[in-house]
Amino acid sequence: MSTPRAEIKQLTHSRVVDSAAHLFVEEGFAGTSIRGIAQAAGVSVGTVMSVGDKSALLVRVFDLLVEAELAKRAAVVDQTSPEVAQRAASADIAGLGTGAGRTGGNCPDRLVGLTAPLVALFTRHDELARAYASILISGGREAGLFSDLATSLTEKFRTVITERGCTAEGDAAARAGALYFAFIGLLFTAAAGGTSDPEALSADVRGAFDAICACRE
Repeated sequence: MSTPRAEIKQLTHSRVVDSAAHLFVEEGFAGTSIRGIAQAAGVSVGTVMSVGDKSALLVRVFDLLVEAELAKRAAVVDQTSPEVAQRAASADIAGLGTGAGRTGGNCPDRLVGLTAPLVALFTRHDELARAYASILISGGREAGLFSDLATSLTEKFRTVITERGCTAEGDAAARAGALYFAFIGLLFTAAAGGTSDPEALSADVRGAFDAICACRE
C-alpha cells in the first residue's frame, strides 16, 4: 500500500512528465528547457532533475507517445464491426494497427500494416523523433517501450510470415528478427534525416520487407 508521501511523489513525477510532453510537442526538443518544464509544472528545477534530465524526459515522453499511438489504433480496431475485428484477430494484428494491417495482400503488405502506427508517429513528430533516435543511438539511454516492443513486434512478424506457409517455422525466428531490425534501422535513419512523409517511409519499409521475405504470393 502506497503512503501519502509516495503518492505525492508520483503525482509530482507525472506532472513533470506531462509538462515536458506538452512543451516538447509545442516547442520542440531544442526549444524546451529544464527551467521551462519546471515553470510549467509548478516545481523547482531540482525537482525536474530528480525526475530526469532533458534527454531522459524526452525518451520517457516519446515512449508515452508510442504507447498512445498504439492504443489509439487498437481502439479503432475495437470499434470496427465484429466481422472486421474477427479477421484482424485471426491475423493477430489487432494490437498494432488497422486499415493497412489487413489480412489481404502479400507478406510485405501485411507487415507494413503492422508498422503503420510507428511510421505515422515518427513522421508526425519528426523533430522529436530525430532527437529521440539520436539519444538512443548514442547509447546514453534505454527506451523501455522499444525493448518491450521488440518482442511483441518480432512475434507478430513471425506470425505473418508463417501463417500462409511463406516461411518455414525453423527459419521464422531469424527472418522475423531481420525484419524487425531492418524496420528499426529505417525508422531511425528516417528520423535522423528529418523525414516527414509517411508514404515515402512506408515505401522504403515495404522495399526492405520485400527483400527479406520469402513470400511468393
